[in-house]
Amino acid sequence: MAAVERANLLTRDVELLAGVVRQQYVGHAVTFRCADPATVDGQLRTAAADGLTAGWLSLGGIEYTARLEPAPAPTTALVMRGAGLIATRRQEQRFAAGDAVMVPLDQPSSATMADAGYVTLQVPWAALCALAEEGAGIPAGSLRFESTGPVSAARQRAYAGTAAFIYEQLLASGTTEVDSRVVQAMTGLAAAAMLETFPNTTMTVSHLPGPGWVTPASVRRAAAFIHEHAGQPASVTDIAAAAGLTPRALRHAFRGRYDITPTQYQRQVRLERARLELLNAEPGDGVTVASIARKWGWASPSGFTAAYRQRFNTQPSHTLRT
Repeated sequence: MAAVERANLLTRDVELLAGVVRQQYVGHAVTFRCADPATVDGQLRTAAADGLTAGWLSLGGIEYTARLEPAPAPTTALVMRGAGLIATRRQEQRFAAGDAVMVPLDQPSSATMADAGYVTLQVPWAALCALAEEGAGIPAGSLRFESTGPVSAARQRAYAGTAAFIYEQLLASGTTEVDSRVVQAMTGLAAAAMLETFPNTTMTVSHLPGPGWVTPASVRRAAAFIHEHAGQPASVTDIAAAAGLTPRALRHAFRGRYDITPTQYQRQVRLERARLELLNAEPGDGVTVASIARKWGWASPSGFTAAYRQRFNTQPSHTLRT
């Protein structure tokens, strides 16, 4: 089980609120105005488990202007009330209730918020990097978010649903501990939602038809296809198609991952299968070296024997007898 660490602040002291926000989210210098200090509704509630943090931030009755440092961790805000503006050197985004915003990770920014309330979500950077590498082949050092706003209204709505779900499960529920597998699943869900919603380099990575970066998942699909079709006449073109690659990209990827070609990998798999059958053969089964060779793709028993001896440093006939 993973412990849920909770924090809860309710205050009309804007300086105190700014200090806690600075500690929880991002370093910033702040100026603020409030028409009536008695109407200030400053709240910060958070719940964190294994690096995943859901929060509620209220700046009720306050016009809050801040110069933000780059965020130390991927942080988003789902606007529940109020309106505001966030700007970097490259862009400016206005937001209102229903919008989703990402705090810039790689550059300073400025923000103005009026009578705002947010559901916030923070995800460990390592979780995003791992998912980006797994899904799109982006090395950790190359992952960058390129905009504070979502790619589309549809993705924004979907992200709002994800953020609200994690908020309910982690913060609103009041729970003090969560199964670690649930936390891991929610972290993966939040990371995937961020990568799908906010413009980043996983959306622009070039999938070249020739040598270049091929995702680990694609290589695994190719290897799985080889194992599943070891007894069938699958060509490199067939394997590449199953993995969503060109033959040239497949060869390049296998050289990088296994230091052999797909054809050599396929031959090794077939030799392993052949060896298992030779080891499991019983006297009287009618199993011969020639029949095993034909079954696993060798037209010539002598060619099979040579490949087998090179792989296992013994004759297939010796394996069959023992």
